[in-house]
Amino acid sequence: MRFRTVWYAVVLVFLFGLDTLPAPVPLPDTPETVQGVATPQYRESQVLVKLHPRFVRAIQNALSPTLTRSALAEAMQPVLDSLPELAGARVERTIERIGWVVVRLPQAVSVPRAVQLLKAQPQVLYAEPNYLVRPLLPEPNDPKFRAYDDGKISGIPHLYPALWNMHLIQAYDGWQIHPNRYYTAANKPRNAIRIAVIDSGIDPYHPDFKNAGGTSTDSRYGGQIDWTLGCSIFGGVYDSDFTDELGHGTHVAGIAAAAVNNREGVVGVAYNAQIVPIKIIDATGTGEDADLVEALIYCADNGIPVINMSLGTTSYPQILADAVNYAYYKGCILIAAANESGNGGGNIGNIYPAAHSKVLAVSPTGILDDFPSSLYAGTGDYIGVSAPGGSLLWVLDDEGNLWPEAFAVYSTAPSYSVPLPDAFGEEFYMYGYQVGTSMACPHVAGLAALYADYKRYTVNTPGGNLAIWRAIQRGADNAQQRTDGGWVPSYGFGRINVRNALLDLNARNATVGCLSGQVYFNGTPVQGAQIEARAMVGTTRRVTTAQSFGLWRIPNLPAGFYRVRATAFGYNKEFEWVEVVAGADTPGVDFWLGPVNMQPDTTPPDTPQVWDDGEVQTSLTTLRARWWSRDLETGIFRYEVAIGTSPGGSDVMGWTNVGVRTEVTFSVSLAHGRTYYVAVRAMNGAGLTSNVGVSDGIRVHIPIDPPGQRPGGGGRRPITVR
Repeated sequence: MRFRTVWYAVVLVFLFGLDTLPAPVPLPDTPETVQGVATPQYRESQVLVKLHPRFVRAIQNALSPTLTRSALAEAMQPVLDSLPELAGARVERTIERIGWVVVRLPQAVSVPRAVQLLKAQPQVLYAEPNYLVRPLLPEPNDPKFRAYDDGKISGIPHLYPALWNMHLIQAYDGWQIHPNRYYTAANKPRNAIRIAVIDSGIDPYHPDFKNAGGTSTDSRYGGQIDWTLGCSIFGGVYDSDFTDELGHGTHVAGIAAAAVNNREGVVGVAYNAQIVPIKIIDATGTGEDADLVEALIYCADNGIPVINMSLGTTSYPQILADAVNYAYYKGCILIAAANESGNGGGNIGNIYPAAHSKVLAVSPTGILDDFPSSLYAGTGDYIGVSAPGGSLLWVLDDEGNLWPEAFAVYSTAPSYSVPLPDAFGEEFYMYGYQVGTSMACPHVAGLAALYADYKRYTVNTPGGNLAIWRAIQRGADNAQQRTDGGWVPSYGFGRINVRNALLDLNARNATVGCLSGQVYFNGTPVQGAQIEARAMVGTTRRVTTAQSFGLWRIPNLPAGFYRVRATAFGYNKEFEWVEVVAGADTPGVDFWLGPVNMQPDTTPPDTPQVWDDGEVQTSLTTLRARWWSRDLETGIFRYEVAIGTSPGGSDVMGWTNVGVRTEVTFSVSLAHGRTYYVAVRAMNGAGLTSNVGVSDGIRVHIPIDPPGQRPGGGGRRPITVR
């Protein structure tokens, strides 16, 4: 699909008379044009609104004796009623987990006008359209591309089989490491790791989602599809029917997790997994932001660790950013397709959710690791990694003539008629070829599920989603051809390799990594903030400027620990001990600038869990501990640690800022026969501090006193943290 003309709507909210932010860019009143056909950019007669949490809380406190519905709805309706132009507007539904309201507008009121009116109200934190999202499936603009011989690679059939994509990423070699077996319907684990495919649904009866010997695609009976959690979400209404009426979702799901060794069709990268189809795209190829947000929250609340999104919108929705934060901080790894168009080439603009700072964005490669920029693919500073998506090459035939050959991705298609044609204009039935970033994305999601299953990671594994992210990037092949193994805006950190990722290899011998994140001021994303990264050891220093909606990246920094500071409107914040890992991203370094009482987050982080290094400590000079906390809105900004001889005490080491590190060895003075406790508190991006978490305690026992040292340690020494 040739992608849409890109318009950006800057969402800037004026709170309580704040006038230091730049003026907002008005929303377009006219529809976009896709291939000459007018298409709406957002859902008419709807807007999405987030009220300031303190206002909602005040309403809740005032009405608590008579409260009959959610505080969000009770707080929103008076705001609507106070605006004569919005007479008749009503709350259609609420998205409670992240504090948003879907408002139904009167028919005569345009969405841009409603957004303008609502953003001017002091109670409103955000107001924005309900932007439409569409699956990413380009229609190549070369007329020879469709004139392809039955989808077969005719010029070089022996070198490049139909499933060239699986050979290229060394999927088979990876399967020898894990799961190192093929499954039948009888022995496929019923609790297999889940991949959510948020798309147009799936063909629930396709034979390639049945394992050998089975008669059902239902994972309860040995199939590949989780019929229990699978659903559709349209207009916030959940339904158990996830049948694919377009064809896109079935193709994507097959790449991610079609059954293997079942004498049927194709293979999926993560055949060990089960697919949770979440249908938000209809038969016309259209869905909406609010339903994508509902889907993300549904995945997070149901503990689905891997989320594939081969879809997107070129508009920036803050509601989607909130949902991304919620799912990421709940432990999910979110993987999304990068931007594309029928023309391709260069930076064709961000696409969301891929460009959000906690989403692993996937760009495409071709059969020779070529980047299909002239065909459909675009570049961007949000790209994280690349995977096979298809391309066009000139191939020499037996008579010495050069012909354009299309190398598309072959996968499952519905077993019934759908409106989507295959990449060559033929009926998309049972199996077929497609090309695009939509196809690249599920290769990465499949690898994420394979790796998570191998390492036994769940959404409750501290830092598990980041570990998966980095393993995928570090194991990627050097399609970008950088001698330092670093990042480029077309391939990201390279084209994925299943075997290398499972082996935790730094496959390119990379020496550099990236930092990325977003900057907010008083809860609003801002462009133009200055970001500085300074090495904690050495002289490395890099500076960049936050781009559209506060998003930023500092590429190719030498590996090590950094202080990272953001400055805007006279405010600044600094992260400490931010680790840059060789060959991978450190994503989600988000800054929430401004006074604490102007932040949208009013909830402190979870109380940290704290683990020490055992019941008995055999050193009088070092103590090692680790901890973990989470905050579902603004993330963890820093940890502070104390050590004492009583739970929560600080008589051995006073409260010490350890930055964002979650594991530290402390150099302290300990005494034989005593028990020591590590206490930790977390601060979130909004400046709120958690309750104190305390370890179980470490008993110090030295069988033989070290030479020249008496039990008891000789008093307190200067504290160092390393």
